[in-house]
Amino acid sequence: MQYKRLLLLLAAVLLVGFGTRAFAAGFPDTDQTLYSDAFVYLSGKGILRGYSDGLARPQKFLNRAEAIKVLMITQEKYAQRVLWYQENMPPLPLFSDVQQSQWFAPFVEAAFEAEVVKGYPEGTLRPGQLLTVEEAVVLLSRSFGEAGETEFARLSAAIQNFPGQWYTSSINAAILRNAVLQEQQSLRLGQPITRGQFFEMVYRMMYVREAGVLVFNDGRTVSQGTQSQGASSSRSISLPQPQTIQVINQPQPTVQAGTLPYASEKYFAITMPSLGVTDLTITHPIDPLSSQGVLAALKDGVGHLFSYPGAGGKIMIYGHSSGYPWDVSKYTKIFRKVNQLKAGDRIYVTYEGKLHTYEVTYEETIDAKDTDPFNDDGEGEELILYTCWPPDSIAQRYLVHAKPIETVALR
Repeated sequence: MQYKRLLLLLAAVLLVGFGTRAFAAGFPDTDQTLYSDAFVYLSGKGILRGYSDGLARPQKFLNRAEAIKVLMITQEKYAQRVLWYQENMPPLPLFSDVQQSQWFAPFVEAAFEAEVVKGYPEGTLRPGQLLTVEEAVVLLSRSFGEAGETEFARLSAAIQNFPGQWYTSSINAAILRNAVLQEQQSLRLGQPITRGQFFEMVYRMMYVREAGVLVFNDGRTVSQGTQSQGASSSRSISLPQPQTIQVINQPQPTVQAGTLPYASEKYFAITMPSLGVTDLTITHPIDPLSSQGVLAALKDGVGHLFSYPGAGGKIMIYGHSSGYPWDVSKYTKIFRKVNQLKAGDRIYVTYEGKLHTYEVTYEETIDAKDTDPFNDDGEGEELILYTCWPPDSIAQRYLVHAKPIETVALR
């Protein structure tokens, strides 16, 4: 159903927001959801409040300033410093993009003092920027004084992790504490985190500290024989045994990025040599369920929906084939000649430090509302390029299908 909703939205776009249920009642849009316990607990502690309409909006993204505020009121030692700074703000700001009169400035001062936030090298904080998964885990681990190994990456089905990175020790610590909800879709690095996902981790860390246990117990069998006396819950699945990997462990052959002509240094990019398209940025929408979110991905190149390279399933890369007066970006006609791709042509996609090579199999023109090509037929991974068709028209959609033939890890 989500695929169909996204496809119908995309068709329209290319045309033109502790422990147990024993606490007080939660919010209408979190009750009976995966995040119900977290929102009930945190609202009971006075850490979060609903919106004016009474909703909590667990699927809404939050920015860096909002996350800092939450973390600075989870512990008494931070909250007291925030109160002090509210009455004793320094005349000069810590960061060039923060004004001392802004509502979040006292929280920033307290967080900086506690070494929870450090800012960016150019002296900015970027308070309005959406919080990513790895930033959320690092801020959380700093605020609770958690740390783990950096050389090794502890693996979990709930969150991505890689060894030797600035976030590795924090994610390792979060996995060891069982701070990341297992039932949700795996948290992907570089992607914005939702309120529900973030507040769930905050709740779990707070409960672990409050209960004086090592691991949050939500009804699973805790790994390594450690059974905590943490929160009781109706959730019940087996917690997979954590694993560790070394930097050298790679499932694919590894080569120097510079030796491959179509590899990119970007996180997510596409190259189509037969069309003269090189190193084009691919962006997954921050909000894929709104027209603004889907369109926003096109200002820097092309957009992405559904599965990811190497993960199996359908991977959609979408872009404009027609220019519009309201769209002044240089990518308004990037897919205008996509029909010139032929069976056997190669498409190269760099994603997460790997170069994925696809071979075009066939092309088709479909009705604008046809979602059948994206149904999960269990036949494995497929890359699909998608655009309005014919150029300067909205009558149909043009699809180029390609199959994976090789994956190489870059270094």
